[in-house]
Amino acid sequence: MRLSLEKAEWQKLQALAAEVVRTRAEIESVEKQMDALRRGTMNTLVSEGLTAAEWQFEIAREASLEALRSELVKKLVDLEEKRKQQQARYLKARMQREILSSLRERQLAQYELEELRRAQQRVDELFLIRSIHSPEK
Repeated sequence: MRLSLEKAEWQKLQALAAEVVRTRAEIESVEKQMDALRRGTMNTLVSEGLTAAEWQFEIAREASLEALRSELVKKLVDLEEKRKQQQARYLKARMQREILSSLRERQLAQYELEELRRAQQRVDELFLIRSIHSPEK
């Protein structure tokens, strides 16, 4: 039961970590697009010139990419916080499982020791009964 809880928490943690990786990749992709857009705009500006409409369009594209990047950064911050919280839940579940497992092992060892003592006591009692009832030689 505890192992399945730990496994479920681990899977949630893995899913969040994967989402963090995907979001970082998206941010990197948007940043590359922004760089390419800036370089393209500068190259066009230097080589051909830009009309006011073209300039406005390029500014709007860059603003759109910046807004997307900003949203992705906010999403990443949120995901990182969720990942930290999930990691804490996973570690707690793991620690609880380990504690219960250790307790169960100690209880089993204690039970087995008691059983050995009882068995030895029965053997000792049987020996005493036989020695009392057997004729001495």
